[in-house]
Amino acid sequence: MKIDFGAACKDLFSTEKKWNTILGLAVCTIIPVVGPLVALGYLFRRFSRERSGLGKDDFDFSYFSNYLTAGVWPFVSTLVLTFCVMPLVFLAEIPIFGAVFVAEENEVLAIILGVVGFILYIAVLILITLLTYPVMLRSGLMMDFKAGFSKSFILGFIKKVGGSLLLWIFVIALLAYPAMIMGVLAFFVGVFVVAVWIQFAMFHLLFQHYDLYLHRGGEPIEINPELIQDIGNPPLPQTSLPTSPELPQ
Repeated sequence: MKIDFGAACKDLFSTEKKWNTILGLAVCTIIPVVGPLVALGYLFRRFSRERSGLGKDDFDFSYFSNYLTAGVWPFVSTLVLTFCVMPLVFLAEIPIFGAVFVAEENEVLAIILGVVGFILYIAVLILITLLTYPVMLRSGLMMDFKAGFSKSFILGFIKKVGGSLLLWIFVIALLAYPAMIMGVLAFFVGVFVVAVWIQFAMFHLLFQHYDLYLHRGGEPIEINPELIQDIGNPPLPQTSLPTSPELPQ
């Protein structure tokens, strides 16, 4: 199967109440702390339910607390991961700071240190990215903090789809800058729509890569029934998140 970037770009606008979703996620971008958790919870719920054959749910403010509950797990797990890897960021910056101190006395050494520091910094950012998404995905689907730090899943996910995921993250990043400029030109309101689109498309790509991971023999994640149940109804039986239909080769 192949990653469908077009589907990731268009899916936000594919439902009847798409503007409710755009408005809801836009509001989440301006609410401190709680907003990102709610957005995470909604996105995990939407994509997991869709792949479980339960349709595409638009954002509903009456389910705010449910989204918040679902979003706590991936948020906390990625936050803890970030704290754990921050020392690597500081270590990578040491050559850069060294370049500043020796710049006046030895320009050649300063350039060498600067280049080495830049390479190390980029390498650390790539490592953080590769670790963050599988941790967030597994903890979010299982609604379990500890589950996100499964060594076998993280390594398997990186090995099978890590390179592809990095490529598409880079593509999204390239598109984000001109899109944001257009959003500013649209009386600044467009910035919120663009921010929502970027977040939504990135999650769509993440779940597509999970499908690809399964297609390549990866171990399914046991999805928490609470995440995909109809709100107000009893929990559904626990199940593994199925793959989406295979795309043409």
